[in-house]
Amino acid sequence: MNLFRLCGDMIHLLANLMLPVVMWKTQSCAGISRKTQILFATVFTTRYIDLFIHFVSIYNSFMKIVFLTLSYITLHLMFYTFKSTYDHKNDRFRIVYLIVPSLVLSFVFVHVYTVIEIVWTCSFYLESVAIVPQLFMVPRTSQDESIISHYLFALGSYKALYLLNWIYRYYEEHYFDSIVIVAGIVETVITYFGYFSIFIRPKANNGPIRVVVTDAAGQLAYSLIFKIANGDVFGTKQQVILHLIDIPSAMEILEGVCMEIEDLALPLVKGCVKTTKLEEAFKDVDAAFLLGTMPDSESKEKKDFLSSNVKIFKLLGGALDKYAKKDIKVLVIGNSANTNALICSLHAPSIPKKNFTAMTRLIQNRAQSAIAIYLRLSVSNIKNVTIWGNQSSTQFPDVFNASVQLCDSSKSVYDTIKDTQWLEEDFIKIIQSREAAVIQAKKNSSAMSAAKAAVDHMHDWWFGTSNGTWVSMGVISDGSYGVPKDLIYSMPVTIYKKQWKIVQGLKITNFAKKKLDLTTEELLYEKEKALEICNLCCV
Repeated sequence: MNLFRLCGDMIHLLANLMLPVVMWKTQSCAGISRKTQILFATVFTTRYIDLFIHFVSIYNSFMKIVFLTLSYITLHLMFYTFKSTYDHKNDRFRIVYLIVPSLVLSFVFVHVYTVIEIVWTCSFYLESVAIVPQLFMVPRTSQDESIISHYLFALGSYKALYLLNWIYRYYEEHYFDSIVIVAGIVETVITYFGYFSIFIRPKANNGPIRVVVTDAAGQLAYSLIFKIANGDVFGTKQQVILHLIDIPSAMEILEGVCMEIEDLALPLVKGCVKTTKLEEAFKDVDAAFLLGTMPDSESKEKKDFLSSNVKIFKLLGGALDKYAKKDIKVLVIGNSANTNALICSLHAPSIPKKNFTAMTRLIQNRAQSAIAIYLRLSVSNIKNVTIWGNQSSTQFPDVFNASVQLCDSSKSVYDTIKDTQWLEEDFIKIIQSREAAVIQAKKNSSAMSAAKAAVDHMHDWWFGTSNGTWVSMGVISDGSYGVPKDLIYSMPVTIYKKQWKIVQGLKITNFAKKKLDLTTEELLYEKEKALEICNLCCV
């Protein structure tokens, strides 16, 4: 035993401990390739087949048992405990393309033609390429990649140290095994190549992005524009060109807004376009904040309210389709944001529907704050509150799957508060009526808090969610949780590389199911009426 071998074994052990520990901590196996873990379990099983017939040392036998145990624990967690979180759609590499060549090579290049020797040799060929399914999976997932990067680095380091071990043994013991060494070199190259190609990214500045804000002379825009220009949304190194659009009668106010932007002297602002024309506002934009809606009022019928906004968002969708970049990220704010976003997406057929979202982050922020105030904790202690459905009074703030983080422990909100009546009655009423209470108090709708929510929404969409957490966004439904397809419906999502993904496997109680059905019914009604209006407009 030399130092290189010992260090290699310890790092290999660390790599195999990482995945089950992280899975148990996050209660998820999302982002981890089950196929890679099957291959590694196969490698350990075939290599250590001599465990009970060939004794080398206590250390050797102990390490073999540990690696076998950890490998099968990992598979158990992925196949059973956290099965619902496994991303089978993105774990698509066909491992037969790795297994068959490894078997063929083990028959062609082998030291002795015995069953034990062939199986042992095959394990080295298979280990050298076992990480390939994981490398193919990483760019396709929306999960946090940090654990996989650590895992890859540890595997590469383990094999690199083993190469040094073999060099040492060649000079000290005259040991040389061409099969083991070649397979080790291949594994090291593949692992490190995957690590550096996927996780080491150039820091080059790609130039300014263009961001459009509609209703730019309004109160909400006034609170939002500064945050965009200051780097709160797209990062403190990302330059922006602001595209601000409003109606002709608001141009004088918008002129004053642009003057203030100039007076701020912010280094990230590389230009400001103020206009009343859709073609100028949406030309080559990368992100859109669609703020302008017709104001709702008690005197106006629901259909009339929808009619006014359908006409607005039909025009905005057409402009996006014609002038904006095809990978634009669109955030719709203001009642009825869900249906407005749907109509907008329908009139921008060249842009993926996944690129249109409605803001329910303000509701999430309110819900987290209400729980924090009740418990006399910081809002940062409250995680994974979910807002389901419509941005309306039928919205359902769900804390059944939410947690309270205290030091190193985590408890569910229900277990912490222990007052089901408050959680399922008073709390929901507080959140659903909060906007009306704000309007009554300040004689105007939310602006400061809505702007903060818009920042949170787009920032997370741009940079992603942290491991083990999700946020609420109105997104195009895919049938998850029984919600009809093709509704813009607020769901819990994780985000990776600017792509959101609906969180799967959350428990929906009977109480929650009734709330989801209620808000679904409202959204289906809105969609039906909005499409009727669209058809009438086309006649």
